Amino acid sequence: MTLKALSHGGWPKSSLPPPPPAEDPPPLSLSVESEESQKPQDMDGSLHQLRKALAPYCRQIVNNRYFQLAMFLALLMALFLPDLWVILNQADNSVLDVLLTLVGVLFVFEVSVQSIGMHKTYLYSFFFWMDVLGAASLLLDLSYITQLDQEVGGDDVSNNVIIMRAARIAKLGARAGRFTKLAKLLRFLPGMGNVDDGAGTAKLISSKLITALSTRTSCLIILLVMIMPLFNLWAYPEEDWSPNSFINILEACYMRYPARFQQQLTEITAFYDQKSYHPWRVRARNMQHPVEVTNALPWNSPNGPPTRMSNNVVFTSDHLIVEFNFMSPNQLDAWMNIILLLIVMILMIAFSLILSQSVSSIVLKPLEQLLTQVRQMASTIFQSVTDMEVVMKEEAKDDRSEESVEDAKKFGNETQLLAKVVQKLAVISEITMNKPVLDAQTLQNLAEGDRAVISGFQGTIQDTEFADRGDVENGLDMEAIELAQRAMVENAGLSMELIDSWNLNPLELDKARNHVAAMYFCSSHNHGVEFDSVVMGNFLSDAESGYVKSAPYHNWFHAVDTTHGVYRMLQLCAADAYLTREERYAVLVSAVCHDIGHPGLNNGFLVETSHELALRYNDKSPLENMHCSKMFELVGQARCNIFSTLSKTQYHEVRKVCVEAILHTDNAQHFSMIKDVQMLYEVNSDLWDASRNLFLQEDEPCLAQEAIECLRLPDNRKLVLNLTLHTSDISNSMKPFRISRIWAWQVLEEFFVQGDAEARLGVPVQALNDRNTVNRPFSQVGFIEFLVSPLIFAAMKILPATEHLAVQMLMNARSWQKQWEAEGKVPPSDSDKKLLNERIIKMENKFRTSQAGKNPPEKLERN
Repeated sequence: MTLKALSHGGWPKSSLPPPPPAEDPPPLSLSVESEESQKPQDMDGSLHQLRKALAPYCRQIVNNRYFQLAMFLALLMALFLPDLWVILNQADNSVLDVLLTLVGVLFVFEVSVQSIGMHKTYLYSFFFWMDVLGAASLLLDLSYITQLDQEVGGDDVSNNVIIMRAARIAKLGARAGRFTKLAKLLRFLPGMGNVDDGAGTAKLISSKLITALSTRTSCLIILLVMIMPLFNLWAYPEEDWSPNSFINILEACYMRYPARFQQQLTEITAFYDQKSYHPWRVRARNMQHPVEVTNALPWNSPNGPPTRMSNNVVFTSDHLIVEFNFMSPNQLDAWMNIILLLIVMILMIAFSLILSQSVSSIVLKPLEQLLTQVRQMASTIFQSVTDMEVVMKEEAKDDRSEESVEDAKKFGNETQLLAKVVQKLAVISEITMNKPVLDAQTLQNLAEGDRAVISGFQGTIQDTEFADRGDVENGLDMEAIELAQRAMVENAGLSMELIDSWNLNPLELDKARNHVAAMYFCSSHNHGVEFDSVVMGNFLSDAESGYVKSAPYHNWFHAVDTTHGVYRMLQLCAADAYLTREERYAVLVSAVCHDIGHPGLNNGFLVETSHELALRYNDKSPLENMHCSKMFELVGQARCNIFSTLSKTQYHEVRKVCVEAILHTDNAQHFSMIKDVQMLYEVNSDLWDASRNLFLQEDEPCLAQEAIECLRLPDNRKLVLNLTLHTSDISNSMKPFRISRIWAWQVLEEFFVQGDAEARLGVPVQALNDRNTVNRPFSQVGFIEFLVSPLIFAAMKILPATEHLAVQMLMNARSWQKQWEAEGKVPPSDSDKKLLNERIIKMENKFRTSQAGKNPPEKLERN
């Protein structure tokens, strides 16, 4: 069938068991059998509904000015309170702990309400991670969580070093968290807030640029401030060893000369009179001491003990305990921390403002002037058309002279030309601005089965510089290569007549013949790029191994089938006239790997089950991103590096084409691609119509030179490459009905296997996945009508060689109609038959319209 069709997702091979037989499917490894194990899934659905219900209230809280003011004050408290507490020399941290705990609760609450209210824009964004890191770092400022033992053994120097290093790490962690909170200040800068929808394109672009540049500059400043201390983190700590010397001298005096202990104590304590820290108490341990020592101890400094216990540092020896007051050094350190915070804030704000002004002067003002001129010019054109028509009519009435009549005719031609331009602009505007190919209103009017086809195709869950480089320049003997490739094909038991037709079905070929066919499609004579044939053979063999053999549809046979479709389209559409060698090579090998690793479960399933691939790629085309990654992992091996003969520039060009083309096989891109093709036609409709007439008059594939020049433009080449691979990917319903029906059964079986898994997991069963309710022939008619026909009808306007695909597609629709009428479980009523017949007639009329009335209707009847 055609339905890549309808699925565009899956899991890595390693995470799934082989799909079970269709008759009696055993449970998947993810399936759940008991009601108890289904409860978490039900709970997830309930949480999702609860989040949707709470989202409006959370957004209201976040946008409330009083809440924003409270969070700003909490931010300032988190930044400065720990250091201010040290400077103010508070006795303990009990009040500070209460305040910081409240601030931490506010931060957690803020993260929660923003994650619920702005789930798509805030969750996992830059500010989200900054908020989480900042809130977590508050734990390092809470004294009841981080307590360092400050009693240091006088003889255990290594223990002292370890404690100092641990203290330094804790301070660095707390400081890092405070710095990350500074990033939130960027929200209050000019241009960093949300821009209203009516602000204009220029201001919107300027706001996004300012936000991106400012956040990156702020991160750079914060990282520099945080990373610089790391270079000294593991160095031997610089410290004053005088406290250790103090207690060592006293201990030695105690042991050897007890009579001199009092004198020695007085002399040593006098040493600290000029220091910012000093010993304030000397005590003896609980044991028998000499009388001289007992009389001298305990000794207390006249300055008294420190107010804050964290300023009290204790040193011990075998017989003595000495306590130091480090209030002044700790206060100095706190002052330095505050100054550092202020400097970082000033740097962040200053550079962000400078960037804002730069963006405004470089981007905003010129862009506003340009858009203003565009609006004025458009207004002038529309007004001029009306004014000139009025003037023309008035002059024709007042002046009947022959010269005036002739001038009026010329003037009328000018007016008609302008009117035609305006009409063209109106058509283009309608395509881009008015409504999508299938808008909500159209979907609402469709039957449930037809809506299921569209939803299933997109993998969603139903919810109520061209250079003409010839082959001679490449130094390749294309004729010899082609003869060798043809001989290889014939020796494998294939015929060139089959290869060069749409009757090739890889499902009917063995492994060796499919390998030969793939080698022929990727051969140099089809694109002009030289490569090592042994390396290409290794690449194709490893690519085949990368596909999941048990997947009913997305397997190696589908890859060969898609590659054949790309080969045929490049051949029939004379792509060598407007696509470079490297681009044709890239799109062919992209077809080989466009579904590598696909196990038959689509993107919607991955997202719904929070699979690892969906989490890795943020729910954005997880499968297609995985296919690209696996392809270039394969090419990264020397034995499979089919791009090794390319220059660095050519390799980057090829890689860009491969990634772009494979990502556009995500069926979520389907309708936007149709719009792009329609736009390309409408902008140059006269050119394409003339080119189509030339194509119909010639026996060989050809296009008008003007059309070739248009297709050589970079954006148009990229569109054609993406269109070629995507059309080939879903081309099954445009092939002979015998082949189309085989593929249809394959893809539907893959859907049903996924549907069985969804039912067991308790997640919503996606459209077309219920084997008990889907009408197979009817689903194919809907697939052709709503999805394939809009694409091929648009494509045939710029690539007229694809017209015969549309003809075969319409013939297949009639065949599916007959099978639906004859083989349905429940015979359709006459009214249902009439309705489906009218739908197919409508498609046939659209086909004739796309032909611009130049082909007879009888062409639909040919075989």
